[in-house]
Amino acid sequence: MSEKPPAVFVLTAFFGLQVIGASMSLALGRPLLNYQPPYWRTLLIYGGGASYVGYLCWRQSPRARFATYIFLTVDLIRALRRGQWWIMPLDLVVLTVMQLPAFRAAFPSLRPADLMARWRRRLQPARRAHERSGADGSEPPGKGPDRFTPI
Repeated sequence: MSEKPPAVFVLTAFFGLQVIGASMSLALGRPLLNYQPPYWRTLLIYGGGASYVGYLCWRQSPRARFATYIFLTVDLIRALRRGQWWIMPLDLVVLTVMQLPAFRAAFPSLRPADLMARWRRRLQPARRAHERSGADGSEPPGKGPDRFTPI
């Protein structure tokens, strides 16, 4: 039995069906759902984009939630431009379902504070083994660009 929550399976299956629908539209040479000609765009968006977002969802990547929002927004815009109003409720339902606690637990949102903390840790130079901090956690006195050295 897999340890992945059901929300992961649902969202990954949704994006998998997008890929299958785009492939069927191309194979049959007919418009199907929101998969319209020119087919190279359909394959780029639904074949490449949906499969990549599905992969992020399956791996429970920190970027999966954001990628899902972007993909569904693109799908909504395509549906509006093509006048396919019946696709909008499906996308809006998925966007609403993303707000449920099960989906929020499986795919937490990216928070700017968390991202900034990660970037700060990456940008800080690694401490050398011979440098030790003081008892209170402060840096030991030494020469550096912030120290004034008389001439």
